[in-house]
Amino acid sequence: MSEYRRRTAWAALFAALLLSGPQLWGVAASNPLFGYSVDLPIGWVEAENSDAYHIGFLSPNGDAMIQIIALDPTTGGNGVEIADFMMNEMQATGETDEFVYQGSGATLTDLSFTTGGLPVRGYMVTLDTNEVDLAIFAFANVDAYEIAHDHLVSAIDSFALGAESRLFPGPISQYLYPVSGDGAPGFASGDTLRFLDRSISLSVDSGVTEAASALVDREARILAPYGALDRESFEAAWRRYFRMIYRDNFLRLGHVASQVDEILRQEGVPHVDAPGEILAWLQGFSYERTGGLSDFQPPLMCLSNQSGDCDSLGLTYVILLHHLGVDAILMASDRYAHALAAVDVQGPGARFAFEGRDWLVAELTSQVDLGQIAATMADPAGWIGVRLRLRAQS
Repeated sequence: MSEYRRRTAWAALFAALLLSGPQLWGVAASNPLFGYSVDLPIGWVEAENSDAYHIGFLSPNGDAMIQIIALDPTTGGNGVEIADFMMNEMQATGETDEFVYQGSGATLTDLSFTTGGLPVRGYMVTLDTNEVDLAIFAFANVDAYEIAHDHLVSAIDSFALGAESRLFPGPISQYLYPVSGDGAPGFASGDTLRFLDRSISLSVDSGVTEAASALVDREARILAPYGALDRESFEAAWRRYFRMIYRDNFLRLGHVASQVDEILRQEGVPHVDAPGEILAWLQGFSYERTGGLSDFQPPLMCLSNQSGDCDSLGLTYVILLHHLGVDAILMASDRYAHALAAVDVQGPGARFAFEGRDWLVAELTSQVDLGQIAATMADPAGWIGVRLRLRAQS
């Protein structure tokens, strides 16, 4: 607490950040002192961040920002006490709800306060950890709050406390639907899928599908305007869109992936042949588009409904392979209005060069072998590669 009290007042701090010379912020970054990371919407810029205890970023037009403040671990014994402390320091008003994030006590607060003479509104997440207490804010000028709302929520939801947390749903998603310490998303015996003529148990609580769909819709609204910007920004935003969905679904598919892996072992399928077997399985799902702005079915729902379109099935495929220790990427194309996956395995067929490797393409919506792609879509220049995290790598 004393560390925080020595820091500048909120009004002076906010004014200084607004006046500082921002630098274009990259796709994702971490704070090595405290081990957390963020993956902010494309175009946000870094404010004056010389102090690792107090990090800030501004939206492209400067009317919204996110701050991450590290506090003395004795600031509060739980998320509520940390939130109460911060609300008192800021003279803020708002409603606070408790939840659990990565096994630690946390709160989400919808708050309003005044800083630098400006009324602002946003959200605050507080976390009680062993090493440090954390307060994560995302707020905007009151007049810009409605327009900035999705960006505020997405910025907070991109926060991860440590490398392993990057494969857990973000704080907002965990608030909407809790996960256990090992990431179990609520699967239980119930409905069944068939893989290699064996049963896979799958039962999905409606709460988890609602949370997953809410994230997809939010990220689609954020992505949409980037189509009118320069190509580099659009491609970066597209990649972030898939990263956010990947992170939200990775652990939720772990129960299915473990059963798929066990069936492959029981059937004596060599590990090198697993990508082909899983590809053929998903190719047998019904082709279905959801419509709407996102037109994307979360991977969890692809498995539950045994249906999906090219990008939703492609992302499902990549996640399952990552659980089995096989590296894969997503390939997306606005030229062809299509998506594929691509796998780092040996074998004949068409390949896509990306990040120093040649990836064997995988078509999800036609029943063809690995490496086969329609001749009308075979120009590599028409595709962008989307790197998604394998295990807890950065």
